[in-house]
Amino acid sequence: MPTIPHQRPADPRSPLSRLRPRTTPARLTAYLAVSLILIVTAGAIALTDSLNRGTVIDEASGQRGRMAIAAFEMYRALSDADSAAASAFLPGMSSETDLSTAYESGVSRASTAVITLADEATTPEQVDMVARLSATLPVYTGLIETARTYHRQGLPLGLAYLRNASALVREDMLPIINELQAEATSDLYDAKSQATAFPWLATLAALTALGALGYSQYHLSRRTKRVVNPGMAVATVVVIALTGWLLVSWGSASSHIDAGHRTGTEPLEALSNAHIGAQQARSNEAMTLIAQGTNTDYEAEFATIMTNLIGEDHESGLLGEMAVRYEDPQLKAFVEDAMSAAQDWQSAHVTLRQLDDNGEYAQAVASAVGRDSGQAGEAFDRLNAALTQANELAAQKFNDETVAAGNALGLTGVGFAALTVTGMFAAAVGVQRRISEYR
Repeated sequence: MPTIPHQRPADPRSPLSRLRPRTTPARLTAYLAVSLILIVTAGAIALTDSLNRGTVIDEASGQRGRMAIAAFEMYRALSDADSAAASAFLPGMSSETDLSTAYESGVSRASTAVITLADEATTPEQVDMVARLSATLPVYTGLIETARTYHRQGLPLGLAYLRNASALVREDMLPIINELQAEATSDLYDAKSQATAFPWLATLAALTALGALGYSQYHLSRRTKRVVNPGMAVATVVVIALTGWLLVSWGSASSHIDAGHRTGTEPLEALSNAHIGAQQARSNEAMTLIAQGTNTDYEAEFATIMTNLIGEDHESGLLGEMAVRYEDPQLKAFVEDAMSAAQDWQSAHVTLRQLDDNGEYAQAVASAVGRDSGQAGEAFDRLNAALTQANELAAQKFNDETVAAGNALGLTGVGFAALTVTGMFAAAVGVQRRISEYR
């Protein structure tokens, strides 16, 4: 009779359950391996997040920040130079050293800004735009010098060269700078979004590691009949510290970035627009007088700019909005001073135009360049000074807050690495001691 071969009874356990370690040391080794993997993953992700965030902040205070501020500065510098050049053509002002100094200072600042823009340009489009600015600036100064030469000779051709120079700035150079400025500002907004984004992945990894450590300690206490495993407890505290440091550093850096945006980037953009508008209005005021009634476009543009600055009611406009929006006491004080000066300038300008229209041209020119209270020149100087101080303050606020944001992340690289190694070591020591008891 044939023998029936013996067959092993089927294992009732599922395939997954058959893969699980059967002995306590094997289970403890598996718990340790999973815990170490999750600890190193959490630490690596937290470290990467911190380094990437720090890089973005460094770029904001470095290349992106310098690009934006240089674009703002060149825009203002060219507007300053154009305004001073136009004022110098008023009767009796060709030898005025203050106006000559203001023009030369504006050109010098614009030249410095071009060098900065050239150093910070990163894309081919930016390089091309900066090259065009570099090529056009000497053309502008050449037109101004030619205009001055003809003006000193008493030839009306000087006014034509002055108009061409002013048109070159407004129609060719300023739009290029405005485009560079828009790109740099957009980059800063992108940097803000990246630097303040919540570290979801790093937080999830850290919480997962904490969950795994808690699960492992629960099973350790059941297997070894000990309530606490010192090594795993230390590892848990270390991961909690890592998670807390991650969130605190993110919160601190985000707070400083938001503050830099709120008290620096936003005001700087608005203040620069106001400052540029004021300089263009000043140039238009001078050009209207120089034209002596032959061109009314300059006066119409002056009125448009002043409406933008202080509104039709002389209480609102760009300056009025800034006075309400910004809470920083120093910045608010400068803006309020600028608003008061702009209101005085508008009143003085009305008087100036009345004098000019009534044939009192000399008195109108005296008001335009005068430094006495109630004269247009004095009011503009106060407006210019207040906006300059406000711009400098906003730029300083941006730099300070960005540096503070970087400092908030300064030690996270070394700290996260040290905590990760400490947590892994503590977990390994704690579990290995329990495993050794079974040998």
